[in-house]
Amino acid sequence: MKILEKYLLKEILGSSLSVLLIFMVILSSNTMLRLIEEASVGTFPTYLLFPVILVKITQYSIYIIPISLFFGIIISLGRFYNNNEMAVISTSGQSILDIALIINKIVLPSSLIVALFSLYITPSATEYRYKLEHRLNSEERIEEIKPGRFTSSQNGQATFFIESSENNLLKEIFFSSSDAMGTTVENSKSASYFKDEMDRRFIMLKDGVITEVLSSVNGNTRTTKYQEHGIMLGQELVAFTNTKLEAKSTFELLLSNNLESTAELQSRLMLPLATLILGFLAIPLSYSSPRKGRYDKVFLGALVYFTYFIAMSITKKMFLLELTPGFLGLWWLHLIMVGLIIGIYYQDRTKIPGRQ
Repeated sequence: MKILEKYLLKEILGSSLSVLLIFMVILSSNTMLRLIEEASVGTFPTYLLFPVILVKITQYSIYIIPISLFFGIIISLGRFYNNNEMAVISTSGQSILDIALIINKIVLPSSLIVALFSLYITPSATEYRYKLEHRLNSEERIEEIKPGRFTSSQNGQATFFIESSENNLLKEIFFSSSDAMGTTVENSKSASYFKDEMDRRFIMLKDGVITEVLSSVNGNTRTTKYQEHGIMLGQELVAFTNTKLEAKSTFELLLSNNLESTAELQSRLMLPLATLILGFLAIPLSYSSPRKGRYDKVFLGALVYFTYFIAMSITKKMFLLELTPGFLGLWWLHLIMVGLIIGIYYQDRTKIPGRQ
């Protein structure tokens, strides 16, 4: 029994981790390419590239871990059926319940990991993401000024251009900014960075001209020549207020009694339960004839998985629209799935079937 247990757990764990790695690489690469593209045109600061990617990976985890476990079990047991190993396991007296009890040593820890992400880590990461977005939207900041290219501030109200730079000295600078009072254009021969005693970052423009457009109707302008002119590259941020339910802590949702908070809390609790359900559902879904390939049931598994998660989303919408009784909440869909699994296991409690 110990040999069989180690063999099953090793195969399933290896397959699940492989699927997890593939999904992580695909989703992370897609996110990274999009952010790099935005950074290349100056609309996203490169210093936030990796923090945002880590946040995205954390948010993906609550969905990737269940699907990785689900397909890992289907692929591994599918190979056992294809190689007639499951027939040997069956003749040794092992039933579907025995297999389920062994696989539960992976399924249960996986559901606990999903619970940790769903109830604590992901909400914290989501809140951090919204803080980053708030910073990008509120901060008047010009990052990574590169010679020969126009660079815009994060809120789009300022544009900077330099012809060349050498040893932190900028040459031939163009600076344009706009606000409710009008538009200001500056041209200077050189500039350099410096910080004041409060560690605020400035750029000091030298030997330049400021042209202010006082009226866009009659074209009135005012021109000022200067020897030195400092521009602060950052400003104090407006205080961040978290109003997104998905970014609120689980404890905050527990203290709230409105419908939206209840739906969000229950949906977080449903993800660990869904991981358990999918783990045990994958075992009967992997049944196949030795004549068929080890990946025979992957398409069926994908169909079941996405149908289940789409149904979870619909269930949440129905609850928010008050189309289902409050005491049923989001639980009724999962109770149906549990009943279905119990029925399958009861039918096959004494054997490992070879369904076509």
